[in-house]
Amino acid sequence: MAHIAVFLIPERGHVLPALGMIAELVRRGHRVSCPTSTRFAAAIAECGATPVLYGSTLPGALPESLYEAAQLALTEAEAALPQLENIFRDDRPDIVAWDIAAWAGGVVAHRLDVPNVLLDVFLTSNQHWSLGTAVLPPRRFDRVAIGFFTRVHGFIGSSLPEFVAGARRRIALFPREFQPEGHTFDERVVFAGPCLTGRAFQGGWAPPADRPVVLATTGTQICADAARGMPWHLVTKGKVLSPALNVETHDEVPQLAVLKHADVFVTRGGMGGVMEALHHGVPMIVVPHMTDQRLHGQRVEELGLGVLLDTVTVEGVRSLVGQLTSDSAISARVKDMRRMIAQAGGSAVAADVVEEELAR
Repeated sequence: MAHIAVFLIPERGHVLPALGMIAELVRRGHRVSCPTSTRFAAAIAECGATPVLYGSTLPGALPESLYEAAQLALTEAEAALPQLENIFRDDRPDIVAWDIAAWAGGVVAHRLDVPNVLLDVFLTSNQHWSLGTAVLPPRRFDRVAIGFFTRVHGFIGSSLPEFVAGARRRIALFPREFQPEGHTFDERVVFAGPCLTGRAFQGGWAPPADRPVVLATTGTQICADAARGMPWHLVTKGKVLSPALNVETHDEVPQLAVLKHADVFVTRGGMGGVMEALHHGVPMIVVPHMTDQRLHGQRVEELGLGVLLDTVTVEGVRSLVGQLTSDSAISARVKDMRRMIAQAGGSAVAADVVEEELAR
């Protein structure tokens, strides 16, 4: 039995996509430790792993800009490392898996001289396609930017590209077909697809007997207004004023349970939610908040798996729900992507990569 440390920043778009891999590693008999905040301790524990609690600096919501989000990630890593390094020095892992924003994990692996693998919850990069080039505007190296990259170098001991390249392998939590220029990536990047598992901590859900289901986790008030008088059942995350009888509201949606029965998903377009929808064969209306979400929405639209919108309107939602539930071409493409996701292997393939690196 190996001791595996999995470092994920305590944010739903980074924790939830990796739970299936964690559960599979535990099922195979490994001891898995996961640094996290109290917010995600129950989710980690449900997988059979040990939550290693620390004080997180992350705000309740991430900013639109990936550059600003990177600054938050650095502050989080700077705060997490002194809380966690001695814990893992005393209980040394055999391998570290760390997500692309959990830089403390990479530093711990380097300082303890243990192998490490990287988890990609964003579209990944090589010499043919770069996430940074695709979504980040060119920046002048002003005093603030110079200060940030100086802090990065001081914390990780190298430039960020060199630091990331130090991981032996990368596990992408989406299929190769969703990655732009996916055919150009070599065997160092394994496109495992989404790693899903049960989420009892979110509760259960049962669909209505006689209506199609639409799930909305963004633009919920507009979607609720659009649902009034329509022949479908809307499930929303967040408060809604004066909801119609066919509108069901939740503070926290049991998303996988709903997507199992959904016909359309209105989403901001985080990679985790997009992959969960496609795993269940659900087309999407993507209304992005962050720059990476916009890129995911563009990819959804390019591949004919849904539509990308800047904003939602009542008439727009009504029209698009009708279109996405009746367009046979979209349905066929979503089914094809669902098949590709199944073939990617998910949690089993991700766990295989970790075990392969353990055996080296």
